[in-house]
Formats: sequence, C-alpha cells, structure tokens
Amino acid sequence: MNEPTSISELQREIHRTAVEHGWWDKERPIGEVLMLAVTELSEAMEAYREGNPESEKINGFSKVEEELVDTIIRILDFAGGMGYDIEGALRAKMAYNETRPYRHGGKLA
Repeated sequence: MNEPTSISELQREIHRTAVEHGWWDKERPIGEVLMLAVTELSEAMEAYREGNPESEKINGFSKVEEELVDTIIRILDFAGGMGYDIEGALRAKMAYNETRPYRHGGKLA
C-alpha cells in the first residue's frame, strides 16, 4: 500500500483500520469516543512525568510520542466516522490564526 500523503488520506486509512478491527460495528457514544482521546493525552502526561521512556510498542520512539500519536489516531478515526473534513478545517483554522495578534486573548501561557 502507498503511504498516505495528506491528512485526509491518513484519516481514511485510520478509520478503515478501526472499522476492520470492529470498533465501528455498533454506534459509538460521542462522549466516550472524545474522552478516549483525552485519555491518550493523560497517558502522554504520565509518560512525561516518568521521564519519557522509550515506547515498548513502536521502536525508536518515546512513550510521549506514542501517546500523542494515539491521540491523533483517535481524533482522525472519530472524524472519519462522522464524515468531518479535518484537513480542510485544520487549514482554515491555521489561516485564521495567522490573522490573530501576538499572544491574543491576554493569556499568560
């Protein structure tokens, strides 16, 4: 199989894999799916606190990298299942952010 060259292609491939592995055999509660992505971020924080050890699942990568990728996979799978255009939305939001002032919103961090 050819490597995906766009976020949209990755989204399709990720969702296809999830469907083939039974994750979409029945309707999935949206809140549950979204919280699974949050859980992956929590696991990334935990790995960071543990000194960011090497991943036991993907050679040559850290545990934080693994968990961040798991987050992206969960998001793109969900978007694929819902028919969302994440790549289009990402590009539109990036263009919008280019128009915002320095440290907009007055936030310190």
